[in-house]
Amino acid sequence: MSTHAVAASPSTAPQRPWFFDLDAIVTCAPVVILIVIGTWRKGGFFKPDVVVLPCLCLALALVSPVVLAWLRSHAVSALAGVGITAWWIVDAQIWGHSVESWRLAATWVCAAAGYGVARSLPLAARRSAALAVTVIGFALSIAGLFVVAARSTIWTWTDERSLRFQGPLTYPSAIGLYLLITLIASIEVWRHGFATEGRPADRPALWARLGTTMRAVIVLGVIATDSRGALLGLVVLLCFGSVRCEIGQAIVAAVIASPALLFGQRDGVRPWLVVVALVVAVAVAAVPRHLVRSAIRYLAIPALVVAGWLLATQHHAVSGFDASWTERGHILHGAVNVFTAHPLFGAGPDPFIATTTLTGQPGIDAFAHNEFLELLLSVGVVGVLVLVAGAYFAVRPLWSHRGTLAAPVLATAIAGGLVDFVWHFPALGLVCGAVAGFGAPLVAVTRGRVAFEDD
Repeated sequence: MSTHAVAASPSTAPQRPWFFDLDAIVTCAPVVILIVIGTWRKGGFFKPDVVVLPCLCLALALVSPVVLAWLRSHAVSALAGVGITAWWIVDAQIWGHSVESWRLAATWVCAAAGYGVARSLPLAARRSAALAVTVIGFALSIAGLFVVAARSTIWTWTDERSLRFQGPLTYPSAIGLYLLITLIASIEVWRHGFATEGRPADRPALWARLGTTMRAVIVLGVIATDSRGALLGLVVLLCFGSVRCEIGQAIVAAVIASPALLFGQRDGVRPWLVVVALVVAVAVAAVPRHLVRSAIRYLAIPALVVAGWLLATQHHAVSGFDASWTERGHILHGAVNVFTAHPLFGAGPDPFIATTTLTGQPGIDAFAHNEFLELLLSVGVVGVLVLVAGAYFAVRPLWSHRGTLAAPVLATAIAGGLVDFVWHFPALGLVCGAVAGFGAPLVAVTRGRVAFEDD
């Protein structure tokens, strides 16, 4: 073979990075566009999106031969999912509740359809989609931090406590969990490195630092939401060893920067402190990992204590606990009264809860701020058992073939549901389902080494 032939050989010719794979980008474009539309839509928490978005997700899923083949071979699972969805909607109609009571059902339909679409994509397309979702989370965090610092209302609500976006992410719990899910998506991006087909990257250190920096900014966005559910979800994520190894440095960087962010974010807003927090987070994310380990004891732990106190006291260092804790106690008391009045079959999907305002006046709340309690209020003990049974039959065939991101996504969503209502956002359900499907399927674990379908 001539020298010229060797130089032109496919094995020695330079290859483009995997994220420039045009076929993969085109293949994953429909689901990414649907995620963008669901994220951007103002009013997406309410009708008509509560009906339109699930229909769009189902339409996208049902044009996939892979999804159709799975449904035909798992008729019991498909019927279980259709049955519990129909039952929830019919129950809402019987109680005379509005279409907005379909939100929970719409969310799990979006999650199931998003998962099916993601799992039907080729591996290269899933990588590209995961990168797109990570970039979305990074862009939202940057935009949120800067508009909060400027007290702008271009896309955010004016709020004295937390970052929230107008639209389907209008509640801090929603945008907080959304950013956590994009953080999980980044794991699939950086697990594969910079170049295609397992070839070594030209500058792997730079690629890794870029990933850590983007993740640190996303975690800073999570902290800026003040969401109890999001912060609990972040703690749950750290319980996964593989996740902790990937995002640990980014979390440490954001924690070190969090006191400056929380001091600057409210109480008249000090934009320069928000910028300082962003700079500190990026700087710590860019330093070598061994130096960050040394910083945990002397910087991260004290910063965590200060940030925890600021979050618990609504960003006032000495003013006592946030009044919303008292408000949640009143809602809990009202929710218990609703449940004791309808213990077996509930009061219909998402009933109103009679409660007491902070001024002692009678009030009404639409949610229990705990998804498990909300289910009990809605359908009672009997209904919860039916939902659990239906979910079991629907999910069981999928679990043994789950991807590497499915368990972290599920655990994070469950944790968020313990202290907030985050299962009632169809756009968030779509993101959770899709990201859970992006991970490479786990096929074996041997002597601590995880094997994937593409190894």
